[in-house]
Amino acid sequence: MEFLRIKNVAVVSLVSLFAVGCSSTPTSDQTDQSVVQTGSMPSTAGVATSKPVVAEGLEQDQASRVAELFASLQGKRVHFEFDRAEIKQEYLDVIKKHAQYLELNPNARLTIEGHCDERGTREYNLALGERRGNAVKDALMAQGVNPNRLNVISFGKDMPLVDLSNEQAWQQNRRAEFAY
Repeated sequence: MEFLRIKNVAVVSLVSLFAVGCSSTPTSDQTDQSVVQTGSMPSTAGVATSKPVVAEGLEQDQASRVAELFASLQGKRVHFEFDRAEIKQEYLDVIKKHAQYLELNPNARLTIEGHCDERGTREYNLALGERRGNAVKDALMAQGVNPNRLNVISFGKDMPLVDLSNEQAWQQNRRAEFAY
């Protein structure tokens, strides 16, 4: 399991280095009139880490609102019941806030990561993680988010948030994460 985490981090790092090497540097005018949006990648702890990406064309008050909303979403996840992909009522506010963020920041794209606990086969958990990610995607689309801005990926049981084998850990590992 540790090898898979290291492999995933290495792949993401290589892709990030390639993307940074191919990106252009904004001028100071672009930076002054924009807000820093954060792109996320999975880290070895299963928590998103940030990489700045410039979103252009936002007015100062809108840029502040976007940054504030984004900050309020950090660390928020959607958790699921055992062997389920239905979104619980208590997580609808998290989904609404992500929809608001996407509405205010038209350049943002979102990857929804589906995760499972360690029980079950790898194949079953990959499929369940995808169903969980798609459930969140469907909820965002119901809030008016364009599906072309959303991507779903399943990590199944390969990237646990808590690396223990008990009910509390399993509850934390059954989740969907948001990566911009």
